[in-house]
Amino acid sequence: MRIHENDYAYEVFPTRDPLTQLAGKWKYQIFRVRPIEERLAGGEESTQEQAEKKARELLRRILQEAA
Repeated sequence: MRIHENDYAYEVFPTRDPLTQLAGKWKYQIFRVRPIEERLAGGEESTQEQAEKKARELLRRILQEAA
């Protein structure tokens, strides 16, 4: 799921163990989407809620620095 804010976006998605296909941790990535897509940062958390929170916090900091 990718959430856009101005020229930036964050994406949160689950990882899976390749052998068991069991859900693992949740990854998040921050992108600058304009003028070209560029990955700025990313990380991993144990739950979807934690990953979304970290992604929003990081995106907020990036937006403040860009202003």
